[in-house]
Amino acid sequence: MLQSLQIVFHGINRSPAVEAAITKEVEGLQRFDNRLGPCKVTVTQEGHQTVGAFNVRIDLVASGQDIIVNRANMDVMAAVNEAFDSVRRQVKEEADKRRNH
Repeated sequence: MLQSLQIVFHGINRSPAVEAAITKEVEGLQRFDNRLGPCKVTVTQEGHQTVGAFNVRIDLVASGQDIIVNRANMDVMAAVNEAFDSVRRQVKEEADKRRNH
């Protein structure tokens, strides 16, 4: 069970759609590891608002391992999706290692 989820926005306004997408992605990770630790997702826009790439950083503990991923894209939802694709692969790998030992 996920211990905690923190979503932080820097340089951009809070977005309910982005928060919902992040929450859904994190809940989906629990299929692979039902003992997820704390998760912090930081969404930042480089430069001034409406100009610059969005950066998504995910800090997560899965199977006792720290997983940190950064992804940037001009589209905030694409950055979120790319970051969670990477995290999902890593969570699966850690869960597989745990099951095989």
